[in-house]
Amino acid sequence: MPHSRHSDEHQKLNILITGKTRLTHTLVPGLHDLGHAVSITCSPRETLFTYASQQPDLLIMAEQDDTIDTFSSIREVDNDAPALFIIDTSKPEKFEPLFEFQNVSFLPDTASKEKLIEFVHKFQRQHTQQRKHEQDAQLYSLILQSLPFPAMLFSSKTQETILANKAAHDQLPAFDYKQNPPFISSLSEEVRLNLFDELDSYHLRSLKSVNAYERFWDLSVDQVAPSVFMLLAIDVTEQRQQMQLREEMERIARHDLRSPTANIVGMSRILETEAGLNEEFQPLAEIVRKTSERMIRQIDTSLTLIRLEAGSLKADAHPFNLTNAINAAIGDLNQLVEEKGLTIACMLDDEPLQEESYIVCYGEASLIITMFSNLLKNAAEAAPKNTTITITISEDNRFITTKIHNMGEIPISVRETFFDRYATYGKKHGTGLGTYSARLIASASGGDISFTTSEEKGTTLITTLPKP
Repeated sequence: MPHSRHSDEHQKLNILITGKTRLTHTLVPGLHDLGHAVSITCSPRETLFTYASQQPDLLIMAEQDDTIDTFSSIREVDNDAPALFIIDTSKPEKFEPLFEFQNVSFLPDTASKEKLIEFVHKFQRQHTQQRKHEQDAQLYSLILQSLPFPAMLFSSKTQETILANKAAHDQLPAFDYKQNPPFISSLSEEVRLNLFDELDSYHLRSLKSVNAYERFWDLSVDQVAPSVFMLLAIDVTEQRQQMQLREEMERIARHDLRSPTANIVGMSRILETEAGLNEEFQPLAEIVRKTSERMIRQIDTSLTLIRLEAGSLKADAHPFNLTNAINAAIGDLNQLVEEKGLTIACMLDDEPLQEESYIVCYGEASLIITMFSNLLKNAAEAAPKNTTITITISEDNRFITTKIHNMGEIPISVRETFFDRYATYGKKHGTGLGTYSARLIASASGGDISFTTSEEKGTTLITTLPKP
């Protein structure tokens, strides 16, 4: 589509013309026709007042006796005021002093109107580009200043900081803009040599857990322009400390707790089967074994939680029989079910689940067993005495859905936090980790957990797991 003569491809100019010559006289109609705003002044006082009030984009000055004094006064208002001087080349003594000013241009008064229009077009393109750069720089600066973490622009040629946001000054020791940017001295020589390699295409480099200023930082260095890089620094000291604490807890759980407990399980089994204990002490050995086995399961659950939360646990997913996983989870509830007189009914769609039923699920079987153990334990603890817990399984082409129903109601006060860590209500020894860990396992397995609850219909925990 052709552009109209008033195209907005370039920003229209506000032009001030002072002094009259044949050239400027013929120029004004053409500039108006191109959409530019033009003001004309005659006296120095009028020129200064108009310039101060309008701040024009371009000043065109024809030769006058007071040209130098007038322009000097304008430069006191604006150090970079751009100007075009129309000069009489036969009188160099009149315009030679103007050579001392920067950002000025010259055309002889014998030039054609077309030549002057061409200059205005060129200036317009440069002015539009400059304004865009200024606006981009202002926006860039605004974005950097709003960031809550240190952000800096620096030159790879001079190794000097160009811009640093408020967070950089607040969170880092005082630094000199003329010296190496912050963090650089904390990097190894090899990293420093390769960090600012300039490529044909822009690139981003990340450095994790850099130790600087008695803290740990994740750094990213992004080439945003030729020889200009942006450095972002995020303080990860607390996250690193938490990770170290998790690792220490995992080490304690694995080596200092689990191994001795496993020895207790082994020895109690020997006492049960080979020590020839009389009937009085036989139940005690069984209690020791079951208690130790339960402790190992709790340790394993804690280890699983630590790994799931840290994202370090990679599920060993494979097809397995979901029926076996659910039966194993039910087996962990025998004592609680017996104490409360509960009944557990398993259904496959609308039919009772048979022992030989084979429902192919996809995931890590040990994790899925832990998940269902937690959910069934939650249901058994919430169910009224002498009621039935119903497990209903259904499947489609992609997922297996398991619904665990009991007649208890989830209190309103914990419904919004039901799957949160430490969310528990009315349980004497509740930890608030059962549903939290169950949802983590479901998510890590590619599924999800939700619930419905009411006083009339009770509570249904709904689990979806992927099929192979």
